[in-house]
Amino acid sequence: MAELTAFAELYRAAETAGSPEAVSHAGWHAGARLRAGSADGRLLAYKDSGVEAECVFREGERTLFHIMSTGYGRDTTERGFAVWSERPGALGAIAPGVTRLEVTDAEGAVIRADIVAHTFAVDVDLGPEPRTVDEVFAPWEPPEVTVRVYGEGDTLRYEGPLLTR
Repeated sequence: MAELTAFAELYRAAETAGSPEAVSHAGWHAGARLRAGSADGRLLAYKDSGVEAECVFREGERTLFHIMSTGYGRDTTERGFAVWSERPGALGAIAPGVTRLEVTDAEGAVIRADIVAHTFAVDVDLGPEPRTVDEVFAPWEPPEVTVRVYGEGDTLRYEGPLLTR
């Protein structure tokens, strides 16, 4: 936990300086970031050992961490991606060979995902982020959002819903 906390602090300092891409610490590396450059948002991180984490940045508060000691483990084979976290946007993994991932929101706007290493983040409105335990466990119907995943040669690999229930 101390290593990941130090990594997150180094990342935030590098982000403020304008160069967070190359940040690593004690085997931790930066993945894709949701709401880059803001005091809030989320960052995916991965460790050489296979551990993966989500860093939840909150202005004026300590960073929260969701740590998966054996990685998130969702299969990217069929769709070319897997969503690890949703709301306020979507974050997750991409399969090898994926070169672009874009989402069309409920209003028809196309939003291109940020891809870093084997991770992606896309700032698409999926509804408000749950803040209380009741909100986390309350029924939630995701908006209809379409994702398109492209591979080598800009070939369409998958088109369909971003979130499946």
